[in-house]
Amino acid sequence: MKQIYTLIFVLLICTSVESQYVQKVTSMNYFGANGLNPVNLTVFNGKLYFFGTNDVNFVDYLMVTPDGSAAGVTVVKQIDSMMQYPSLKHLNILNNLLIFDNHTQLWKSDGTAAGTSSVANLTISSENYAVLNNKVYFAGDNTNSNPIIDQLWQSDGTAAGTTLVKTINASGPANISNMYSYGGKIYFNANDGVNQSQLWISDGTAAGTMMLKRLNPTGESSASYFIAYNGKVYFSASDGVNGVQLWATDGTTGGTGEITHINVTGVVGLYPGNFTLYNSKMYFMGADSSAYFQLWATDGTTAGTVKVKTDYTNNTYSGFQPASMAVHKNKLYMSGYDSLSKTTQLWVMDSVADTPSKVTSFAHGLDPSKLFSFQDKLIMTGYDTISNEEQLFATDGTAAGIVCPVPPGTAGESIFYPWQAWVPFNNAVYFTAAYTFWSDYQLCRYTEFPSGISHMAEEPLAVYPNPSGGIFNVVLPKSITSAQIEVSDITGLPVYHKTAVNAITTIDLTNHPSGVYILKVTTDNQTIPTKKIIRN
Repeated sequence: MKQIYTLIFVLLICTSVESQYVQKVTSMNYFGANGLNPVNLTVFNGKLYFFGTNDVNFVDYLMVTPDGSAAGVTVVKQIDSMMQYPSLKHLNILNNLLIFDNHTQLWKSDGTAAGTSSVANLTISSENYAVLNNKVYFAGDNTNSNPIIDQLWQSDGTAAGTTLVKTINASGPANISNMYSYGGKIYFNANDGVNQSQLWISDGTAAGTMMLKRLNPTGESSASYFIAYNGKVYFSASDGVNGVQLWATDGTTGGTGEITHINVTGVVGLYPGNFTLYNSKMYFMGADSSAYFQLWATDGTTAGTVKVKTDYTNNTYSGFQPASMAVHKNKLYMSGYDSLSKTTQLWVMDSVADTPSKVTSFAHGLDPSKLFSFQDKLIMTGYDTISNEEQLFATDGTAAGIVCPVPPGTAGESIFYPWQAWVPFNNAVYFTAAYTFWSDYQLCRYTEFPSGISHMAEEPLAVYPNPSGGIFNVVLPKSITSAQIEVSDITGLPVYHKTAVNAITTIDLTNHPSGVYILKVTTDNQTIPTKKIIRN
């Protein structure tokens, strides 16, 4: 009998934690050049997939672990028959398929060996893919040229459905980059051979693929850092006159314009980047008139773009430099330079304060990076005070609550470096790192459970990030194959509905106002407690 369950969990409540643990999960191909070297960690249909090698000849494989353990790591399929390492790239989820490539071929997989096969012979760019309307889009070349003469391609995971969308540059490579999907369109940089690299848009058709606007009439605009905010796409780009400024577009030529004209004297420019949505505003790192990088915020308007926190060093151009930011427990955390101690520490700002305050005071600086909110902890990398090497840190948001857990038997043996971070899976957060040898990259994880995954019960429902700027990932339990997902505002008015058939469903509420929304899941045979989700 079909049932709808409305028990509400609030994801922002703190939970008790026995201890924090970091585990080096695998020790495969230890004497190889890069160990197992797991890359492109991707959760798909309740399992963790990645590219890696357990071959002394470094042949690259599509690999999987169903529960996150080393014992569960198996090869799905060997893609290349000879030394190609590393060759596999771009592990994307398209409906119930994984789509990827080995540079010369497009591949698909349903997660099994029998269901993994080549789709088309294409030379594919190293630039990112975009997913739109049940298809993947990428920069490809069917002439097998070297260097690649890339144009815009699409695929639905079949040979017949893998087609050229448009030849953007008839005389050479289009140099497609920074593809970003939002609102039924893909935004990207491209060069048509006449206007240099400018802002383009595509709805997936040849007629709907066009240069949206020439932002820089004299050179390349170099649009980057695309982010959806308040129903528009914001980005960083150069107009050739005022330096790199903040721009926004609603998907039309007339609705694409420059938001800021800051530091135009001497063409210093604002150079905005590292955008993070928090408390109905967009925070970012940008330059001031002296080319010091400081903390800025914007409400999306020219008048509403202001400096939030500044710092100045002597004889350098560092500034406050909030190079890494993350929202955790409804507070904005960031790295930041402190000129008094001449160190980089962890800082925090809540919805009341108008400027961040310093959390840590490490003597030589914490230098926090890769900030990530996971369950009850803020995860990051930083430098410990003993070895002065990079390690993983976890904190409840306070200086007293910060810990630096390391795997048993690895302390002091080598520099820790997380190559890819962070991927939540099976009640832990997974990453690729080297702990015991400088190039021995293995699958690692952080968990708050003392015995690792053996004590991990399947969560009824997971939502991350929460709160967010409007885009949420809903993770169903592995035992659920399909469900009806509905999101309503606090008054009960439905704003989103979808039949979920994958383990992960992405919900986009960026076109809806900030506030509390109710996520309701309906299944035929299982209780799924409903959760609150917070849209900043």
